[in-house]
Amino acid sequence: MSNDENTDLLLGLGLTLNQAKIYLAILKLEKTTVSEVAKFSKVRREDVYRILPSLEKMGLVERLLGKPTQIRATPISDALSFLIAEEKSKSDDRLTGMRNKVQRLSDKDWKQPLPGEESIYILIAEKKAILAKTSELIRNSRKELTLIADKARIIPTLSQFSVECRQAIKKGSQIRLIFEGDKSDGLLKEKVNKLIDGTSVHIKFNPESLNHFIMSDDKEALITTSRESGLGESPSLWTNNSNLIGLLRTAFESDWQKAKD
Repeated sequence: MSNDENTDLLLGLGLTLNQAKIYLAILKLEKTTVSEVAKFSKVRREDVYRILPSLEKMGLVERLLGKPTQIRATPISDALSFLIAEEKSKSDDRLTGMRNKVQRLSDKDWKQPLPGEESIYILIAEKKAILAKTSELIRNSRKELTLIADKARIIPTLSQFSVECRQAIKKGSQIRLIFEGDKSDGLLKEKVNKLIDGTSVHIKFNPESLNHFIMSDDKEALITTSRESGLGESPSLWTNNSNLIGLLRTAFESDWQKAKD
């Protein structure tokens, strides 16, 4: 593996360029001095002195007592595992902080109009926004979630929203799923039942080419604009318009009758 490739790998773990150069030099030289590190890494001696404490803090290098002071690298697997653990800790702290802020903002009275007060159509193009809207729609469900989707793409989608589906079921919601397919797929049913509580999930297969959408309680729906792409891969239309949702309900029940278990 080339030195440039090693440097790139360390940069990907969050080290700066000079930190990576110095760490690689110490790895190669084994037990060494600041002067030797500066010469080998082509980083100024003053910068080596300045950067070494940060590498020690990361657990990548250690100083040996004695004169002159010598430096050596800690075993690479141990050192980099420490970096991963530290990054996970930072990530967990950031996520906890974000959740707390979201909760505090959610608890405030924003005087937003309640869903259903007016008919709204929203064309959503960004994947993150589509996923967020889907999550909200599932969490809003109290009676029934209905979904028509391509069976080849359904597992990643349900994996993304398994927690929300389980929460909806706990609130009393039933889930009916229609998958496009020529025949029943027992293995797929088993996978779905493992992802979300199977006792409240009903699955059928329809061989026809269908419109893909998810609907909650006959109050809101998210419709994909392309049957050839998965959720978030193409724009989706969200609506709470009762007339359109009524048409989707009629279409779903018709497709459900034609589908097979």
